Amino acid sequence: MNRPRLQARRTTAGFTLLELLLATAVAAIVLLVINTTFFGALRLHNATHEKIDDDLVLQRTLGIIRRDLAGLRLPGNPQATTYQLAGQLSTEDNTTNELDNVAERITPDLYTGSAKIDGWTPFSEVQMVSYFLAAATDGRPNKDLVRVVTRNLLAATEPLAEQQRLLNNVVAAGLQFFDGENWQDSWDSATSSTLPAAIKFSVLLAARDGSAPRTTDPVELVVPIIVKTTQTAADEAAAAAASSQP
Repeated sequence: MNRPRLQARRTTAGFTLLELLLATAVAAIVLLVINTTFFGALRLHNATHEKIDDDLVLQRTLGIIRRDLAGLRLPGNPQATTYQLAGQLSTEDNTTNELDNVAERITPDLYTGSAKIDGWTPFSEVQMVSYFLAAATDGRPNKDLVRVVTRNLLAATEPLAEQQRLLNNVVAAGLQFFDGENWQDSWDSATSSTLPAAIKFSVLLAARDGSAPRTTDPVELVVPIIVKTTQTAADEAAAAAASSQP
C-alpha cells in the first residue's frame, strides 16, 4: 500500500522543463550584468590610469621647462673677449646642432642655471638648453618635444649636446616673450639689452592614439623672469622718477 505513494512523491520532487528554462534565463541575465559591469569597470580603470600617466608626464615636462626658464641667466657682454658662461637671449642668432636640420626649433638657446651639481658631474650649474619638435620615433604622425642640453659651455672643442625626449603626441608648441605690456613672438637681448618680464610656453597635445588634439586650447605655462639687466633697471628707475614728479 505504501509503494505507490513513494513513487508519486519521487515523480513530483524534480524540476520541470519550464523551471529549468527560467533558471537558465535568469542565470544568463545575471552573468550578462556581471560581465557588462566588470568589463565596464575594467575599461574605466585602464582609461583612468592612462590619463594619470599622461598627466604625470605632462607635469614632469612642465616642471623641467619651468626650472629652465626660471633659471635664466643674465646675457654676457657681446664685446667681451674672455670666455663666458651665458650668451644672448635671441630668437635670431642661435648655436646649431644636429636637430636644427631635421626638427622645428621652438625656443632660442636658453642659458640657465637649472643643472644639478654632484660629485659625478664636472661642470657648473649653468647649461645651455634648447627645445625642438622632432619626428616621433614610433612612427606616429605627431611629434616629440625634445630638450637639447649642452653642459660644458667652456669646452676646448665642440661641446657635446644631449637629447632628451620629454613628451610625445605633440601637435604644436611655441614660446612668447612679455615686454611689460604685450606678448612678443621674438626677442633679441643683444639689441634691446633687456630680458623679457615673463616667458610663456604653450603646447597642444593630441590624444593617445594621435587622431586629434585632446582639447582645442593649448596647455600654457607662464614663468616670470626675476633677473634684470642694467638697461632694464635703468628704464624702471627712469619710469619711477617720471611717475613721481608732479
